[in-house]
Amino acid sequence: MKVSARGPKFVFTIEDIDEDAGMAMIEVNADSPLTYPWPARVSDLVPVED
Repeated sequence: MKVSARGPKFVFTIEDIDEDAGMAMIEVNADSPLTYPWPARVSDLVPVED
């Protein structure tokens, strides 16, 4: 997924989706101790192909 159409491509795990608010909690898939979930608008998540 991309967080926006213009941003770089990262692989995310979608932890939870609040359909009423249109928000998702996402976490980047990376081998880093600094990863944490954060909110993103579902409308800003763009699927991408490898």
